Amino acid sequence: MACSSSTCQSGCYKNDGGFLGQKKNEDSNGLSAPHSDFGRQIICAKCKVNEAVTGGAGGGEDSQFCAECFRYSLYGKFRFAVTSNSMISPSDKVLVAFSGGPSSRVALQFVHEMQQKAQKNLDASRNKALPVFGVGVAFVDESLAHPIPSDEMKNAIEHIKAIVSDLAPPTMELLVTPIEGIYSDSGHGKDTLKELLDAVSDDTGKEDLLLHIRMLSLQKIAIRNGYNKLVLGSCTSRIARHVLSATVKGKGYSLPADTQYIDARWEIPVLLPLCDCLAQELTTLCQIDGLSPYDWAEIIFDRAD
Repeated sequence: MACSSSTCQSGCYKNDGGFLGQKKNEDSNGLSAPHSDFGRQIICAKCKVNEAVTGGAGGGEDSQFCAECFRYSLYGKFRFAVTSNSMISPSDKVLVAFSGGPSSRVALQFVHEMQQKAQKNLDASRNKALPVFGVGVAFVDESLAHPIPSDEMKNAIEHIKAIVSDLAPPTMELLVTPIEGIYSDSGHGKDTLKELLDAVSDDTGKEDLLLHIRMLSLQKIAIRNGYNKLVLGSCTSRIARHVLSATVKGKGYSLPADTQYIDARWEIPVLLPLCDCLAQELTTLCQIDGLSPYDWAEIIFDRAD
């Protein structure tokens, strides 16, 4: 959508995700290559060679990157968070919480690439002293809490299985668990959880309860299968929403622990290596790399309507 001025001839896109005074030009990935007011191409601010296809968080020409530099910049944030906070060591067994959305998809991709690099270093070394950390993937089936038909959930699980199986070696273990699996009595777990969720009348309280149950489920999966680290794809945008929500609810006391890189309050420490990345950046990377995330929000909200 162009700006509201009837006399404006600049072709700017104030409300279309572009930057003021920049024209859009679609590339082969469906990304908008920014142009200046005068129609000239904007060159990548990092390499100074390739045409910019996307912008960073700051806006303006000085934060425009080509696809390669944009990916390198985003991976650099992830790698810095992991290395500077000693999140992953060679002896670790890391479980990636995977929903199929853009954030968890990028988290899985980056963890896998780090594992691949560690494997190459091991293969190239002579003494083979340091092992390669293990990686597994966990998916929690929440169809009990959301109105998702069984056939759509089945398709989603098949989609996730295809994503994990298509990753290059080392191979990863995929663990799919229904959310009612937190109860030891699986036979009555579904009814018990259903009654618990129905007992909460307001949507906010039900969302908070479901978030806590989801984390308990991920912790149980990790403990049962021998993992000692849990990676979440929580990004800056999601954490910002959580900060506002927790402040309104009077839960500000827990924010310092909620927003740090490593949450050690759980039995299995929770890692947030993407907490310096914006949701828009992660979605853009999925477009660039063709990572094809699964749109859960569209399915859930369509069914709710």
